[in-house]
Amino acid sequence: MDEILQKVKEIDIRQVARDLGFDVIQTRRMLCPFHAEDTPSLVFYPPPQNEFHCFGCGKRGDVINLYADVCQIDFKTALDELAIKYIPYYEGYGSIKTRKIDIKSIYTRKPVQEKRFVFQTKFSEIYEDFQKFCLNLPATESARKAAEYLRGRGIDDWTIRHFKLFVLKNYGLANDYLKEKYKTEDLIASGIVNERGNLVFFKHPIIIPYYQNDRIVYLQGRTIGEPSEGTNKYQFMTGIPRTIFNIDLLKKLPGNSEVYVTEGAFDCMTLFRQGLSAVSLGSAKTFKKEWVKYFKKFKVWIWFDNDDAGKKGTIDLMEELYLNGITVDRKYLPDGIKDINEFFQKK
Repeated sequence: MDEILQKVKEIDIRQVARDLGFDVIQTRRMLCPFHAEDTPSLVFYPPPQNEFHCFGCGKRGDVINLYADVCQIDFKTALDELAIKYIPYYEGYGSIKTRKIDIKSIYTRKPVQEKRFVFQTKFSEIYEDFQKFCLNLPATESARKAAEYLRGRGIDDWTIRHFKLFVLKNYGLANDYLKEKYKTEDLIASGIVNERGNLVFFKHPIIIPYYQNDRIVYLQGRTIGEPSEGTNKYQFMTGIPRTIFNIDLLKKLPGNSEVYVTEGAFDCMTLFRQGLSAVSLGSAKTFKKEWVKYFKKFKVWIWFDNDDAGKKGTIDLMEELYLNGITVDRKYLPDGIKDINEFFQKK
C-alpha cells in the first residue's frame, strides 16, 4: 500500500483537476472550489512538489486531498479511486468505478461567505488594560527569567521598550483582575480568555503586542525558553484575526523603500534593531490576500526560517506578491542557521 500511496501522490495534480472538469488557467491557477470567489486564487505547484494552495481561504494539500475534498469522500476511498484511474494494472478493492464529477454542482455548493469579522474597540481596551496591569505589578522571578531569556535571544532593553513587550508576572492576579473588571462574554470574544473564562497565556508569559494605528489589536504569547513536550512555543488568540506585526511602520515609509518580511516577531525585532524596515507574519503559512495592498509600493525581501516550512512559505509568498505586481526577492540564511535571530547572534 505504501508503494501505491507514493505512486498516487506523484500523479500530476493539474491533470487530476482537469479530468475532474476544472478550468486550469495557464497550467497554474483555478477558481477555488472551497470558498466563494471571482478571481482564481488556488495555485498549483507541479511535480515534484505536486500540491495546491489557495491564497484566498488558506486551504492546501496534495493530489489526494484535492480529490477527496472536491468529491467529499474519505482519504482511503480517494486513494483507491485515483489509483484505479491513473496507476496501470491497479485493480483496487472490487467494484469501485471512476467517479464522474458535476463541476457546476461543486461550485454551487460552495458555502455562504462568512460574516465579516468586526474588531471592537473594547478589545483594544481590554488588551491595553491587561498590559498596564502586568507592567505595574512588582518584579517576579518569572519576569527576571523572561528578561534573561529575551536578552539571550538578542532582544535588548531598547527593543523591549520600543515594541512594548511585557510579562505576565502573576497569572492568578491578572486573571482575577480581568474577570472582575470585564464581562466574561467580552473577554471570550476578545480572545484573551478561553471558554472557561481563564487567560490563554498560562504557559506563555512573554506577551508580544501587535499594534495597528497605535492601538493593540492582537496579543501573542511565548514560553520562557524551550517549551515542555506537548506545548507550543507560541500561543495565538483564537477567533481574532491576526494582523501583521509592526504594520504601522509601513505607513511611515516612502515609496520604493525596502521592506523585509519575516516569520516570527523576534526576527522582525532583530532586523529593526539592525536598522532595517521589517514586519512579521507570525508564520510561514500565514498570508492573507487583503494584506497585498500594504506592500504595493515597496521592494519586498522575504527572509523566512531555514527549514522546509520556511522555504516552502517563501516560494508561496514570492509567487503571490509577484502575481500582484510587487517587486519581490528573497534572502538566504547560511546552512546550519535556523533563523534571523540566530544569524545575527552569531555574526
